[in-house]
Amino acid sequence: MNKLARVPQFLTQDLWTIDLATLSVPGRFGIHALRLAIAVAMEFRHRLLDARAAGLVYTTLLSLVPFLAVTFSVLKAFGVHQQIEPVLAQALEPLGPNGQEITSRIIGFVDNLKIGVLGVVGVAGLFYTTYSLIDKIEQALNAIWLVREGRPWGRKFADYLSAVLVGPVLILTAFGLLASVHNHALVQRMLEIQPFGFLMLWAGQLLPFLILSALFTFIFKFIPHTHVRFDSALAGGITAAVLWGIAGQIFTTFVAESANYSAIYSSFAVLILFLLWLYAGWLIVLIGAQLSFFYQHPTAYLSRLLWLQGTASFREKLALSLLLIVARRYVKGGGPLHVQELTIERRIPVSLVEEQVQHLVEAGLLGIMAHPKGITLAKPPELISVVDVLHALHHGRGNDGAASDEPDEAVLALLRRRDRAVASALAGYTLRSLVDGRESEPSAQTVSTTATFQ
Repeated sequence: MNKLARVPQFLTQDLWTIDLATLSVPGRFGIHALRLAIAVAMEFRHRLLDARAAGLVYTTLLSLVPFLAVTFSVLKAFGVHQQIEPVLAQALEPLGPNGQEITSRIIGFVDNLKIGVLGVVGVAGLFYTTYSLIDKIEQALNAIWLVREGRPWGRKFADYLSAVLVGPVLILTAFGLLASVHNHALVQRMLEIQPFGFLMLWAGQLLPFLILSALFTFIFKFIPHTHVRFDSALAGGITAAVLWGIAGQIFTTFVAESANYSAIYSSFAVLILFLLWLYAGWLIVLIGAQLSFFYQHPTAYLSRLLWLQGTASFREKLALSLLLIVARRYVKGGGPLHVQELTIERRIPVSLVEEQVQHLVEAGLLGIMAHPKGITLAKPPELISVVDVLHALHHGRGNDGAASDEPDEAVLALLRRRDRAVASALAGYTLRSLVDGRESEPSAQTVSTTATFQ
């Protein structure tokens, strides 16, 4: 019973504080994989991945035909538009015969949509619907990466246009080359020679997985409006591709055994299965993006947990480390820092850095510059003592007397004594001394601050 009682503590605390350097390579890999799996699973409750997936399903239903129409027009210019139907059929393959029916209907809608007769307003609406689909995807991924602001309108237009024009061409060209190579006479002769035949068949089965992994990696790398390392995007891309294959097998079995649904819902069964597969597909995309985030920020889950709990130790460490990074840039004569740079340096979510920076700005320790844009110290580092920082963090952090309107005088005296001891012990430390790696002598400014902290 005691072991069972320790499971929640292990999953929420102990698992995230294990020093990986003390473990063997298999143990390190196992703990890291368990952290990623648990952290992503917890996001279903904290980040509402299922709700975002449902929202993307709704957007996809509204935007799918216009998106394919625009894509079809672009692909036709490159002569690869014939590949759109087999690729779409492959994506809907888990639906079985229903997938072929849905593919035929979608392609029929696209063929009947004559862009030339829509007029300026119709074409603009078509492109806006396509734009809205990519914009919703970016919003969902930005929420996972805790990015508060998306791309500016100019960047959105250029990046989304590139995604619509270039992405489908590259993907369908890859699938087209794969099909043509597989049907080549020389390849057919090679298949008859062992072990080359076995190796080529194995490679032929592996290539679609590699292409799908590359597609997911591209989405996770370039769609979020933040810096995503390639290895993080690749980890999410491979995971999403594996989950896609597993989900496809499960869904194929489900469709094969769902004859009762067809009897109940009649012709609506096709639509319901299509919606379920869309939901599963978007859920896989969001899970892959979430895993990419935690792969790049392995302590992000614990950081958010400590932040929400209001842990004083975590806030003090975060504030001092951010100020130290800015102070080092200040001493070297560099320009202001951006929040993204601080995020990358500390490897924690953007929202935590932004909130802490905002509090330090309100405390007069940091300043926000307009030209050049960024964050810098509000005054020289030798005039900012560590006591200043601690006082700023403790000031206004909730109601300390909430538990008791009239705290005991002995308790207050003890806390004052603690504050005086802390102020005295840290009287020689400033941001400049931390940058230089030494303890400076107390200055008049420090002594004044010490009296204020008391």
